[in-house]
Amino acid sequence: MRSKFGMRKLYRYQPTLTPGDDRLSLLQNGEVWFSDPAKFNDPFDLKPRISNLMLDRWCDAPGFDAAMRRALSELLADPAIYQGALFIDPALANEFREWTADDAGHEKAWDARLQYAIEKRISQFGVVCLTPQWDSRLMWAHYADQGQGFCIEYEVDWTLNNQDVRYVPVQYTSEIPELCLSEAMFTPHQFLYRVLATKHSDWAYEQEVRLVCLTGKAQSVKLNPNFVRMTGLIAGHAMPEPLRAHLKETAARLGVTALGVNTHAHGRFHMEPLA
Repeated sequence: MRSKFGMRKLYRYQPTLTPGDDRLSLLQNGEVWFSDPAKFNDPFDLKPRISNLMLDRWCDAPGFDAAMRRALSELLADPAIYQGALFIDPALANEFREWTADDAGHEKAWDARLQYAIEKRISQFGVVCLTPQWDSRLMWAHYADQGQGFCIEYEVDWTLNNQDVRYVPVQYTSEIPELCLSEAMFTPHQFLYRVLATKHSDWAYEQEVRLVCLTGKAQSVKLNPNFVRMTGLIAGHAMPEPLRAHLKETAARLGVTALGVNTHAHGRFHMEPLA
């Protein structure tokens, strides 16, 4: 569902509320919770296979490894070169710098060390999993407790990004690609998006769009309302009545629309203002 150019309606499915769980009351307009991907259902999500494919392929070429070290050293010598490379934080840049200075032939040891440093950087990211589908039976079943939960409706300007949060439509593939250490070094922008936006085709039904926070996870982040803003709360078709009333009260407090999903006689969902 789209609104004006650049703005897109996206939905975040949430499980039902349990005793002591008051996520609705904790919602603050302008803030978005960025989850820890380590807790996602897909055990391979944001856990790419990384190795030194370049060295494996060209290992017999004399001086190839030394040439790579010299090339990266020249890039690191100019701070402006990596200024827009959001994937490379100071800690990772320091690992790269130490690698360029070690010419003693410790390739295998360095492969493992660099792989660990890159994986550690990826593990810092927080993710918001969104979808353009508010009426997906599978999503209501899998992520909202058979419709007992709710959806948060956001309006996102997909033409904008800020320094810390990126808008990332997911690409689905039949096989998760293996990434090369050299990609992180020499094409960090493309490397970042391959890590963030690649999932196995088994998950294609989600039609996932992500907001990714590069500076933290398991935290609420206050975002510019021109980039993303909450516009509604949607009760699932099986949400118990006391929780529907709680959702409606929360929507009024936040100044957003309270909606409810109901089943249609023709086997479809329909959405209407929450009574």
